[in-house]
Amino acid sequence: MRATRLLKNARSPGWGAPRDILFEDGKIAQVGENLALKGGSILDLGGKVVIPGLVEAHTHLDKAFTLDLCDNEEGTLVGAIREIAKLKKKASADEIYQRAEACLLRFISHGATIVRTHVDVDPTIELRGMEALVRLRESYREKVTLQLVAFASGASVFADPSTQQALMEEAVRMGPDAVGGVPALADDAETHIKGIFDLAMELGLPVDLHVDESDDPNDLTLEQVAEKTMAEGYEGRVIAGHCCSLAAVDDATASRVIEKAAKAKISVVTMPHCNLYLQGRRDPQPVRRGITRVNQLLEAGVNVICASDNVQDPFGPYGRGDTLEAAWLTGLTAQLNPCLMPTLLEMVTVRAAQALGFGGQYGIETGCPADLVVMASESTENLVVERPARLLVLKSGRIVFAGQGAENLGVSGAEL
Repeated sequence: MRATRLLKNARSPGWGAPRDILFEDGKIAQVGENLALKGGSILDLGGKVVIPGLVEAHTHLDKAFTLDLCDNEEGTLVGAIREIAKLKKKASADEIYQRAEACLLRFISHGATIVRTHVDVDPTIELRGMEALVRLRESYREKVTLQLVAFASGASVFADPSTQQALMEEAVRMGPDAVGGVPALADDAETHIKGIFDLAMELGLPVDLHVDESDDPNDLTLEQVAEKTMAEGYEGRVIAGHCCSLAAVDDATASRVIEKAAKAKISVVTMPHCNLYLQGRRDPQPVRRGITRVNQLLEAGVNVICASDNVQDPFGPYGRGDTLEAAWLTGLTAQLNPCLMPTLLEMVTVRAAQALGFGGQYGIETGCPADLVVMASESTENLVVERPARLLVLKSGRIVFAGQGAENLGVSGAEL
């Protein structure tokens, strides 16, 4: 049983006044004012802001920190796939584990308590990535909820179909949390989508796809994904990442596809770090932004979330494993109205938690896991803009990271 802990004088968005948060056995037992505790640990936050643990909904831990090992001089998606394929030929499971662990620790230190990573499965890397990440998930289960997507990667769609199918069948037996693929790069997108759904439905797993990561208007498989989702009764269990080409088609086409995505209850993940870098490479000035139609998707009622994607690799050289930074960059590049600042925070908290299947088991409410972040700020305004330092990160009530200044709250190294 986990120790009882009481956080005193916490602020959080939407609260009119500071409140106390009581944990028992890793869950929030009570939220209110002037709570008392006999026995256990009491931390007086002195009005510091507390938010639910950040949810990193889409990253690639198996590729992290490979920028110095690859040379994607052209800066394109195809170039990144080609360069990472060279590295995968010789990468061992232990090497992948070490890089993935370093990146996961970055996410934790920035406040992520839930992380979903896509793990390449193809004839080049085979199952070494899955082996490494399954081990990492187990090693860190007390510090972070790590979800794995068995991902038929970009390189794999050009491989022998029977070999790829066999590898994916083995991968889903290793216990992933979702199944993914990349239909726009397949020779036959419909067959690729069907294969991913078949694998997912066999084990009752959700689907998490890379969709239309391109500025080519002819790459528009989101419509097929939406239709397949509704045909299989998988509404609310499908995530579509990127959806960049949606911004390249005409408004009428975009509206039609977005309407289907909304009806299918597909969550769309936008990842500006990578798409700003990779897309629009062949555009003369003005160069397109490369991200999806965030505003229009929100207006249609689609659950739009954002994520970091790749961290310092040939796909995304500029990421640093800060999920809150992804929210800031989304607001900036999508030109979101400042009145939507709270929505940006939701994109990396409650909206992302919903997309990953946590629903009612998330937030600062009685009965939810005590997954929280204490910020170095006493203001709940403009958290996404200011991105305050993270003082404490708690997973199931246990402190898993203490930043500079945490000692002023009375936290000792023995509590980590």
